Amino acid sequence: MMDPTAPDVTPDLAALVGSRLCHDLVSPLGAIGNGVELLQMVAPASPELALIAEAVAGAQARVRLFRLAFGAAAPGHEVRGADLTQALAALEGRIAVQTALPAALPRSTARRLALAALCAESALAWGGAVAVRDDQVTGTAPRLRLEQPLWDALAGGQMPRDLAPNRVHFALLATSGAVTVTHDETRVSISLGSCRRP
Repeated sequence: MMDPTAPDVTPDLAALVGSRLCHDLVSPLGAIGNGVELLQMVAPASPELALIAEAVAGAQARVRLFRLAFGAAAPGHEVRGADLTQALAALEGRIAVQTALPAALPRSTARRLALAALCAESALAWGGAVAVRDDQVTGTAPRLRLEQPLWDALAGGQMPRDLAPNRVHFALLATSGAVTVTHDETRVSISLGSCRRP
């Protein structure tokens, strides 16, 4: 029987779906990774095996990042700064990632930083660097690719129009709380203000 005095809290179904998908992908990806490690121990080194190992490691890193960015953030839950740094390593490759994070931070803050890092990544189509600290994400590159309607909507805290699936992080960040965006030809900075209560 439901408690009539309990607060009416509508669950964030999209975040719960994100958590469920990431949770269910962790185990099979881990099993594949373990299998590849065993093969590397007994089989001769080959470009094909190295490619599979690289792909599995990349998928595992992305799932960690997506779990933070798109998963449910329970009130009062904290995330270790080291765990967020490890998750942000999924962006590395053509992008260099630097972090300066506290030992622990609220799960909701970690979620917003992960979303902001994905937004910055979207502007670094030709590579660059992303710097993440406890209240700001900055992307730098000799040349940025800024999809101006997305950044305008983010700065205004609005849902972007004609939103593509691979840009959903802009909408989630825009509706999560106060955001300040500044940019020029080589730098884009996302400063996070107060978080909206779920």
